[in-house]
Amino acid sequence: MASEKKRICLFAGFDARAKVADYVIYYIKALSRISDVYYWGEFTADDSERAKLEPYCKGVYFQEHNKYDFGSWQELVKAIGREQIETYDEVILANDSCYGPLFDLGDLFEEMDRREVDFWGLSMAHLQHIHLQSYFMVLKKPVIKSDVFYDFLASVKPEKNHRMICAQYEQRFTYILNKAGFKFDALIPYVDRAHHPYYDVEAAICDYNFPLIKIKFFSGEIRDQIPVKDWRQMISHYSDFPVSMIEADLERRGYDLVEVDQILQENHDPTKTQILDQPKLPWFRKIIKKCVYRIGRVFDGYLYEKIHPYDLRDDALARSYRSLKQNFDLLAAQVNSDCPRMRRYVLNNKPESVNGQSKFRFALRDYTETRISPLPLPLTRESDILLIGNMSDHNLSLIGFDDFYPIYLNNLWVEDDHPNWFESRDLSDFSFRIKEGGRVWFDLILVQPFADVLDSKDIGDFIKNAKKQMIYEAVLVMLVRDDQAQLYQEILESEGLVLAPSTRGFVVGNDPFEVYYDKIRGIKGYKALIYKIK
Repeated sequence: MASEKKRICLFAGFDARAKVADYVIYYIKALSRISDVYYWGEFTADDSERAKLEPYCKGVYFQEHNKYDFGSWQELVKAIGREQIETYDEVILANDSCYGPLFDLGDLFEEMDRREVDFWGLSMAHLQHIHLQSYFMVLKKPVIKSDVFYDFLASVKPEKNHRMICAQYEQRFTYILNKAGFKFDALIPYVDRAHHPYYDVEAAICDYNFPLIKIKFFSGEIRDQIPVKDWRQMISHYSDFPVSMIEADLERRGYDLVEVDQILQENHDPTKTQILDQPKLPWFRKIIKKCVYRIGRVFDGYLYEKIHPYDLRDDALARSYRSLKQNFDLLAAQVNSDCPRMRRYVLNNKPESVNGQSKFRFALRDYTETRISPLPLPLTRESDILLIGNMSDHNLSLIGFDDFYPIYLNNLWVEDDHPNWFESRDLSDFSFRIKEGGRVWFDLILVQPFADVLDSKDIGDFIKNAKKQMIYEAVLVMLVRDDQAQLYQEILESEGLVLAPSTRGFVVGNDPFEVYYDKIRGIKGYKALIYKIK
C-alpha cells in the first residue's frame, strides 16, 4: 500500500562541521525507498559531501540562509517548483535531528493511511497551539494543492534564534492548515503523554513502533524524560538499527559516552517522585485545607476589587467607543500594513425556519447576579471567536473580546453598529465564510443560555452544527440551566466532545478558561460546560 503512492521528501539538513554524517545517509537511503528525496544542507560543503547523497537524492543543495528547517523547505519548494510538487500524492517534511528509522517506514505510512486526515506527523505538543512537531510531517494531496501551504512557506524569513523559529513557524504551521479546514493527526495521540517520545522513548518504540529517536534525547535536554537503563540494549531489542552509528555520531559531536549513559540512567521524573512520596492527608486535614482555600479565594477577590477598581469598568462606557474604535482600525489598516485588518464575514444559513419561529431563544438575566471584570484573552490575531446569544451586561459581556473582532450571532445589542453581527432563525444549520471567500472555523464558541427548555433533538442538532464550526483545539463553552446540565453533558459527549482538561481541570496550555471559568461559575442557576474535540 505505502509504495503505491508517489511521494516527495523535502529534507532539511544542518551540520556545524560542514559534513554529511553517516546517520543522515542511512536515514535518507531509507526515505529514498518510499519517496523522491531532495536535500538542502544549510552549510557550505565540498563535492565529496554532495557525492555521499547523490545516489539517494533527486536533488542536493548546500547554501546558508539562516531560516532553519522551514527555510530549507522554503528553498527546496522554490528550486523544485510548485507545479512539479503538485504532481505528487504526498510531501514528506523531514530533518536530520533524529536517528533512524528503527523500522520499515512503509509500515508507518500504511498505519497513517488508515486515518482520515489531510496531514500528519509522529508526535504533537502544545505551546501556543496544539501542533505537530516538525521533525517529521506528511502532507497529503489536498494540502499540497492549496495556496495555504505555499503562502505559509513563502512567509518564512530569517529569525534571531531557534526559539523564534519554533514560535513563528513550527507552532503555527499546524494551526494555519487546520484553520484552512485541513484535518490532522499524529502516530502518538496528543492525549497519550505516557507514550510521547520526548517523555518515554522506550514506550513509544515498544507500543507504537516509533521510528525515530531525537538526538537531544542523548544530551539530557528533554525535561522529565523517563530514564533508560541501557539504551543500546533497548534499540537492539526492538530494531536492527546499528547502535555503533549512534555511538560514532555522538563522539563526533564531542559527547562522552560514559556521561551519556549516566545522564540517561539518572534523569528521573521529579514530578512523579514528589507525587509518590507525598503522604496522604487524613480526612479532617483535607476539610481544613479546603476551607482555608475557599476563605482565601473570597479574601483574594475582595482585595482585588479594592486594590484594582479600574479593572472593574462599566461596560456601557466601553460600548460607547466600540464603533469609533472599529472604524479607526479599518482606516488605519488601509494606510498601515502593520495594523491587523478587520475581517469581514458572511453568514451561510437557510432563511426559512419552522413556522417562521426560531427554535433557539436566549435568556436574559439581571446583571446583579454576577459581577465579571474585563478579561483579556491570550489568543492570537489569527483567532476566530463566535459569540452566540445575548452578550450584554446581563451576563458575559465584560470579558475582553473586543480587540479580536468576534462574530456575534443573535445578539440583542441593536444600539451597536458592528459589521460582524448576524441573525439566524435556525441555529442547527449555519456556517460562516470570509467575505473575500473561504470557510471560517472557530477557536472559541461561547453560547449563552437558551430561554426555553429544549428537547434532546434540538440540543443535538445545535451541538452537531457547533462542532462542525470548530478547529481541532477549539473550545465550546455552553451556559445551561442547572436542571438541564446533565442532558447537555450527555449529548455533548455523545457527539464526541470531551471536558477540556488541564492541571486545574478545565483546559490545556494557555487557553483562557482557567481564569474564565472562575468568572462564570458564580452565575446562579446556571452551569458552564466547557468542552473540546477529542
